[in-house]
Amino acid sequence: MRDYVMKRDQWLCQDCLAKGKQTPAEEVHHITPLNPQNIMDPSVALNENNLVALCRECHKARHGAKQKRYTVDEFGHVTGR
Repeated sequence: MRDYVMKRDQWLCQDCLAKGKQTPAEEVHHITPLNPQNIMDPSVALNENNLVALCRECHKARHGAKQKRYTVDEFGHVTGR
């Protein structure tokens, strides 16, 4: 899904593009944030309409300093970071 979103967004940060700048995208952001309740729900985690390509700076800005981020480890367990 990451590759699909990056290609769809032409490997450009969509937030920068909206400001008239062309910045390479490096990460894919979940518009509806992932949490322990929805991280395994493909309609949230893998929905192309919930994903956008961003540069690291814009991705960090979207998350803010205090927002907790979640991932899934190799065993399928949700972890916070």
